[in-house]
Amino acid sequence: MLPIIARNFFRLQERMLGRDSFRILAELKKSERLPREEMQRLQLDRLQRLVRTAWEHTPYWRGVMQAQGMTPDEVRSLSDLRRFPLLYKDTLRERREEMVWREEGPRVQLVRTSGSTNEALQFYTSSTREAHINAARMRGHEWVGVRRGERELYYWGSPVELSKQDRIKQVRDWLINDGLTNGFEVTPNRLRSALEQWLLWKPKCIFGYPSTFALAATMAGSMGLDLRELKKRGLAVIITTSEMLSDVDRRLIADGFGVPVFDSYGLREGGLVGHECDRGTMHCMDEQVILETIDPETLEPVEGEGELVVTNIVGPAFPIIRYRTGDIVTLAHEPCACGRTLSRIRISGGRAVEFVVTKAGKWVVGYSFIYIARSVPGVVKFQVVQEKLGEIGIRLVVDERFPADGVERIRTQAAKRLGGDDRVDVEIVDDIAPARSGKYRPVVSRVAEELYNKRQF
Repeated sequence: MLPIIARNFFRLQERMLGRDSFRILAELKKSERLPREEMQRLQLDRLQRLVRTAWEHTPYWRGVMQAQGMTPDEVRSLSDLRRFPLLYKDTLRERREEMVWREEGPRVQLVRTSGSTNEALQFYTSSTREAHINAARMRGHEWVGVRRGERELYYWGSPVELSKQDRIKQVRDWLINDGLTNGFEVTPNRLRSALEQWLLWKPKCIFGYPSTFALAATMAGSMGLDLRELKKRGLAVIITTSEMLSDVDRRLIADGFGVPVFDSYGLREGGLVGHECDRGTMHCMDEQVILETIDPETLEPVEGEGELVVTNIVGPAFPIIRYRTGDIVTLAHEPCACGRTLSRIRISGGRAVEFVVTKAGKWVVGYSFIYIARSVPGVVKFQVVQEKLGEIGIRLVVDERFPADGVERIRTQAAKRLGGDDRVDVEIVDDIAPARSGKYRPVVSRVAEELYNKRQF
């Protein structure tokens, strides 16, 4: 489909879903160069409206403000945001129905995250909120030379998305120039087949997980496949998301595909937080989120590096105010050579994911186990551990909702995901200790690490 036609089909789709994404995109292109004082006034105005909405329409937030001895009228500056207590994932789970404004607008609906450490969160979104996220993502992609309507390939594998590849969705994706390749399972044969398809489809951008791109680049090199052929067919950029992109992996991916790599950062429940520009600066979506950093031990505000706390100021259907992310970041306000005045964010730690390797040689990305864990109620934490080829262990921390057949259900689904006769042991434990960084690692595979280091695929 011609890009201009695909862009108009996407515009039509957004209108049908009640999302004014392109109007918001036009506004974002203007506001990204505002002086800092004007941006702060915009943030304050949106924060005040959000707080007023939360007070008037959500019992939870009205109760929070009353407990703090405050009213919406007392939010007169951005510093007043700190009068709100920190918001935790457990609170979102337990008080979700008291936090939603169901009459906010079109398509207020329950969605869930793909959280890698705890059971997936369920929260509410709406057309208003999704329009802002879509507009911010479109702006970020335009920063690195990709306009909506040009061919974009998604190299990942949410089972929900993969299961929806019916005829209707295939036609819709064709109309808007979107493609999808399963990045959950990477084998030499699948990578060879994927490359053949990509060369025919000629994407301008491929979007996905850093770990999957890094594995594909390394595996292709060992197989004698040249992913840089994609550049000759129009590939211009790789955009990564969902995991921490290390400098090593960035160079590996850029060398393997022959195009620059740019990162984006967001939380499904918190919105799109940052996107890199063509100068490599990750700019914050200041028009949509207010960001703070705190000391993760004392919970006191800090300057520079600390745990990220997010307030989404464009999601009135389900207000997210001072939400602890668990991610360690550094915030800054230095100017960028691109000329945009948006603040900066650098991801310091967290969000790394691993693979397990089957006896058949299939590399299975850790995110695939997230959906197995969340399919059974009562799974609070999980971790996949692989010490030997052909064997994996799954550790679970569960609560009272965990069913009697839960262990067998996890084992059966994991075996199906691995697709062979690999042994799967499931163990219920009291707790799973975090890594030294403070983040829980969903997958720890010494087998994958050793094979990867030896370039054995």
